Amino acid sequence: MVSARDGRPGQGYSAPGAFTTAFSPGVGPRAGYPAPEPVRHDETGYDEPRYDDDEPIGELEARYEWIVGLMSSFTDQRVVRWIIAFFTASMGVCATLEILYGFGGTTTFTVGVQIGCAAFAFAAALWWTVTSWPRLHTAFAFVVLSNLGILAANLSADMPPAYAVGKTTFFVVLGLFAGVFLDRWMLATHIAIAGVAVTSIIGYNMLFEDVPPLGALVVWAPVMSLVIAVPALLYTFVRAVRLDQS
Repeated sequence: MVSARDGRPGQGYSAPGAFTTAFSPGVGPRAGYPAPEPVRHDETGYDEPRYDDDEPIGELEARYEWIVGLMSSFTDQRVVRWIIAFFTASMGVCATLEILYGFGGTTTFTVGVQIGCAAFAFAAALWWTVTSWPRLHTAFAFVVLSNLGILAANLSADMPPAYAVGKTTFFVVLGLFAGVFLDRWMLATHIAIAGVAVTSIIGYNMLFEDVPPLGALVVWAPVMSLVIAVPALLYTFVRAVRLDQS
């Protein structure tokens, strides 16, 4: 297969098919989804694996393929994977710097949690750089585990409240990925986990770090607004484009 973007073979999804589906009027709601293709290997090295033709694809996977195919029609998947890897690695860098600069956990267990979260972040970043684009449920697992890792690394660290609140921004960035690619119940799961995590982090600092209730509320409200609004708006936009072209 040859990419419409640069003429090179082997994009992970059928980019021209996704582009046609997204921007050609009169296409049925599912008939125009880019069809999965078998693996092809050639001398250029662009050999990202594809779905097997005989594997059944449900409605959620079909929507996911449409979104990934649309993305591939505008940019190289590898560029997006490297951006996600950079964001994921930055979570590990933060946890590592906390330990090195004296903000590690106060017990062996909490330090171990921080180290484990950093190791997961670095491993996930490496995975994004070497793997092909993941299947839907794999992407969902990445979002859920990242949410839990951010929460665990934050609560296990012994740092000033301002640092802890600043790290909640990772939930917002993770919501960018979830809002574009995940289905609504998966997105709702991410928002629920992130909302509970932000509330737990800010509530902990209010109870144990002498943060006044008004100060905690002033911080909690805008962070929660971003955690909910950013992925929800992205999901709504992507869904509107797909329905408009179906």
